[in-house]
Amino acid sequence: MSSPSGTLNQDLERKTVVALYRFCICAAITLSLLLVAGIWHLGANSMIACGFLGAVFIHAASRPGWKRMLFAALVGMAFVVVYVLLKGVVATDAFARAMGMGAFWGIGSIVVLSFEMVIYGKRENLRFLSDALVLPVFSLVAGIGMQLTNGSTHASYDNLLYAFDTSLGIAPGLRVISWYRAAPWIATASGLVYAGLLIFPPLYHAWALYKVRTEKYNLMHVFVIAGICGFVFYQICPAMGPLYLFESRFPDHLPALVPLQAFSSTGVNNAMPSMHMTWALLVWWSAWELGPVALGIASAVVGFTGLATLGSGEHYLIDLIVAVPLAMAVNGIYQRSWSRAIAGVAMVVGWTVYLRMGLWTGVAATLHWMLIAVTLVVALIFTRVTRSRL
Repeated sequence: MSSPSGTLNQDLERKTVVALYRFCICAAITLSLLLVAGIWHLGANSMIACGFLGAVFIHAASRPGWKRMLFAALVGMAFVVVYVLLKGVVATDAFARAMGMGAFWGIGSIVVLSFEMVIYGKRENLRFLSDALVLPVFSLVAGIGMQLTNGSTHASYDNLLYAFDTSLGIAPGLRVISWYRAAPWIATASGLVYAGLLIFPPLYHAWALYKVRTEKYNLMHVFVIAGICGFVFYQICPAMGPLYLFESRFPDHLPALVPLQAFSSTGVNNAMPSMHMTWALLVWWSAWELGPVALGIASAVVGFTGLATLGSGEHYLIDLIVAVPLAMAVNGIYQRSWSRAIAGVAMVVGWTVYLRMGLWTGVAATLHWMLIAVTLVVALIFTRVTRSRL
């Protein structure tokens, strides 16, 4: 038989090992978050910062109480101090700086959720923690993927997309710019929504979590599916956007004709289809379950995102059109509605191949407008039918 003192020593050793193990996990989480903050320059990169800020909303949806939220904010401030001491890049404009501060608060929320789960064994935190980590992890992986696929000279099909837009008889980018000049508040609102778009997926997911509406639809998981699909389609019809194609000539000195062929580029091909519009549409879809206020805000996000993508020169009009069946396909994949998924993928593939191959040349603009209308109507019909079954 073992002596009582031996049993006590064994218990003490076991507790010491467990405590050391938990300390190492917490230290690894903290150092990893600080490393990611440095890599992504969270103090200056407003787009990535928005993804981290979303962790605050998801943390709040777990109903932690104001003391834990305040503690998370204080932890975030500690990260800010370390970030500044390590000469981290800090934004000069107010919006990016505000998003950076919010991002560090989000890091504080991730740390609190992690520590409570590791130290106190709060297993219920796992659900909220995993959702809070989706955007930071996705941003890191997506950034690496885009660097690998765009790290050398590659083909871009911008000329074909631009020529298709002009074949419709409109100049969408120039038209939006004229609205910006007539009403500067539209330009400001569009720019803010575009720069802060990644706030909305975690915000609306947290909203649904708080109202217990996530059993059938997890917007963070849908977001990742959309990102993967978008990355795949980027490879079918690579394009950068008119701003990068024409540079200083956008938007006032756009050419009437361009060569209908691909050209070698070192830019980032992430225009076709528009993932900004796809994500905005997915937020809009999720808003239907949250009431009229949520739907109204989401509708404004979709509208301003559309204006921003065109007015900034980041996208062609057809990029936004193809985003509609892509959003439909992503929802179909997530909800295992295979008819909707197949129909959406078929329309996206059909459009991208049609545009890349230049099969549209010589086709009347009227027919193209009809194809666009059919694309939107089919997506609307599938959306209404599926929603009525939820």
